[in-house]
Amino acid sequence: MNILKKRVSKDILFTEYVKILNGVLQLSNRESEVFSFLLKTDFLSKGGDINTKGIRSDIIKSLNISEANLSRYLGVIKEKGLIVKGSSGKWVINDIMRPIIKDGIFELKFILEVK
Repeated sequence: MNILKKRVSKDILFTEYVKILNGVLQLSNRESEVFSFLLKTDFLSKGGDINTKGIRSDIIKSLNISEANLSRYLGVIKEKGLIVKGSSGKWVINDIMRPIIKDGIFELKFILEVK
């Protein structure tokens, strides 16, 4: 098995994670920034609704984007199934996309089926 290893700080973990996944996800730079922000928010808040007015406002301020553009970026993120409506009806990070960090290690496994 091929193993690639990289050490990253907590500050850039979610940005690096999305960069790694983006070969598959095909997000634009801004969509990647928004998704990274949502992942970090989800991690810090221990889950819950990540599409609140407060979080949207924080994204707009932090990433310096308009509300209209944020709505477009979130539309793409929803369309790709990266955030989904949870059982409570609120928007949450799709469990398959949520990184699980154990003992300071996050492992990600890709399986490519070759035809």
